[in-house]
Amino acid sequence: MESLTEKERAHYGYLEGAVSIVINLALSFVKFGVGFYINSIALIADGFHTLSDLLTSLVVIIGFKFSQQPPDEEHPFGHGRYEDIASLIIAILLAIVGAQFFISSIERLYRPEIVKGSVVFFLVILSTAAAKEILARYSLYLSRKINSHALLADAWHHRSDALAVIPVAFGILASIYGYYWVDAISGMLVSGVIVYVGYTIARDASSTLLGKAPPDDLIFQVKRLASHAGITDIHSVNVHHYGERKVISMHIQVEPMGLKEAHAIADDVEQKIEEELNASAVVHIDGFTVDESLKEEISAIVEAHKEVVSCHAVDVGQKIDFHILVDKNMELREAHQLAHHLEDDIAKKFRKDVVIHVEPCPRVCDDCSLRCDMRSA
Repeated sequence: MESLTEKERAHYGYLEGAVSIVINLALSFVKFGVGFYINSIALIADGFHTLSDLLTSLVVIIGFKFSQQPPDEEHPFGHGRYEDIASLIIAILLAIVGAQFFISSIERLYRPEIVKGSVVFFLVILSTAAAKEILARYSLYLSRKINSHALLADAWHHRSDALAVIPVAFGILASIYGYYWVDAISGMLVSGVIVYVGYTIARDASSTLLGKAPPDDLIFQVKRLASHAGITDIHSVNVHHYGERKVISMHIQVEPMGLKEAHAIADDVEQKIEEELNASAVVHIDGFTVDESLKEEISAIVEAHKEVVSCHAVDVGQKIDFHILVDKNMELREAHQLAHHLEDDIAKKFRKDVVIHVEPCPRVCDDCSLRCDMRSA
């Protein structure tokens, strides 16, 4: 599959929809004309099947139009799933058409009517099947080119019509010899094909909308891209599809190292995945042993502020947590400003939430068991 922009993908979607509409409109007129002329319920049913292809092509165009809308506050990952919604609408339309003509075909089976069959009409109807198969192959080609479930659904819609025409054509041929019931059986077969195709399209579209698990080959590809020196395990890989856009998240376990080094690895993995798979990636770092040098680095940053007497009880886990001592005469507002300033600086540097506990320094050094520069005062 080529790497295409959303605008380019939509162009191919519009092209497939327009070509399908023109061809299906012409074929439905042929089928309706012949069907009503020879009184074939199966051919009339198939004409409606072809007409439903026209409607579903309109749904495809509308789906691509809406899926191009940029992300917004309510839809931060974009509107790509409109394509899957379009597929679901196609499936519902198919099921309704199929069910209606199945009932009509059963009625015709119990009350047969004369069908005016001829070899000419038999060949004409077979030629429409060939046209639909060519259209199906064209739609399949474009669906693979842009990796579109909506175009794939439309392609199978075309192919189901092509397959359904074959028993209809032979029903017309059989009616030449007075076997009018074959037309009713053909109508039931066509209806069954229509309903089944609708079911498969609905199943696949619903599965995507409900967040089906990614295929094994995609998980393998993600893990291959995430392989990096210092990573000991990759797990909990999740892939969410929003049309062509993918959002990938995972957890990684790393060797004992500093927080800054671990986040540099996570950044590198995210960048590789985003570039190779055209996806947004979020990498979560699981708990790991923190170098003591990291705690010392945090203490040094904090104690570089002259207002801080000392920094102690530094804990680095899901968040960075520590205590600071300040002059007991410092105003509460100043203490809060100092804490917020330090939290912002450290959070930006180490990309973790920071919690600082501010304590007043009593300046009674004999009673203090902490390392404190005030001891020498």
